[in-house]
Amino acid sequence: MAFKALSENIKISGEKTQEYLENTAEYYKLRLFKSSMKFTTSLVSMLVLGSIGLLFLAFVSVGIALMISRMIGFPSAGFFIVAGFYLIVLILIAIFGKKYIVKAMLSKFSDLIADEEEFSDTMTQDNTGVSKVSDTKIDQLP
Repeated sequence: MAFKALSENIKISGEKTQEYLENTAEYYKLRLFKSSMKFTTSLVSMLVLGSIGLLFLAFVSVGIALMISRMIGFPSAGFFIVAGFYLIVLILIAIFGKKYIVKAMLSKFSDLIADEEEFSDTMTQDNTGVSKVSDTKIDQLP
């Protein structure tokens, strides 16, 4: 009798463990999908905005170059002045701004990948024994 009850409990434990592993795998698949989609949409958004910004900058640069050329009287002088300005900006960014750009990009993408609220979530079990995610913090557990 006791052996039969013990074997039944072991069987139920094995089934619950298998169910837990399957649910955990599904959870991490969904979490990976969510993170990758957030990353992809953010990247596409940045590329679209960057492309529009570059077009705007190109047209404004041509306009400024033409205006400077008219003011100076030499047709190509304005374009060389604008190109020199962009060269100076490029050198300054290469020397001083690289670490700030890298820091900003890492911060932006790490915020996209890892939600802070997901780190405080813990796994609990309901009455059926099926695992679910709750908002209980670890410090609040009994």
